[in-house]
Amino acid sequence: MSLSKFWQTISGLIPVRGLSEEESLRLSSLNPKKIYIENVRSILGVSYGSAKRICETAVRQGFFQRYVEFKSPEGAVVAVAPAEKEGQIPKTVHYSAETADGFLEEVEAPTESLTKTTFYRLNDRPSPISFARTA
Repeated sequence: MSLSKFWQTISGLIPVRGLSEEESLRLSSLNPKKIYIENVRSILGVSYGSAKRICETAVRQGFFQRYVEFKSPEGAVVAVAPAEKEGQIPKTVHYSAETADGFLEEVEAPTESLTKTTFYRLNDRPSPISFARTA
């Protein structure tokens, strides 16, 4: 399923204004494997809370899958895990970090000490769902 088709479907469920041609182009440029709430908020011109509700509705409807990424203090993504399955989120991660003298060293860090960001992936095979519009 394409992002454009998804947005057409989701806009029937959530009251958002229609997309302009420019917004449609920006939407189609999103990486369907990493959709951030801030991208949705920016493109649709809605609040962060509304963008999050749109993404969470997409998860419930089977269009998106929710993931979490962990970033090192330097800002590099060092681990990604499905957010739905707490048991799959590692307790610690190993990654390489540059030392002050320019060498790389192996670092082990607890994931709870790292910056965590939720993102969404477009589900390639969404579950069949019938949609009903309410007035």
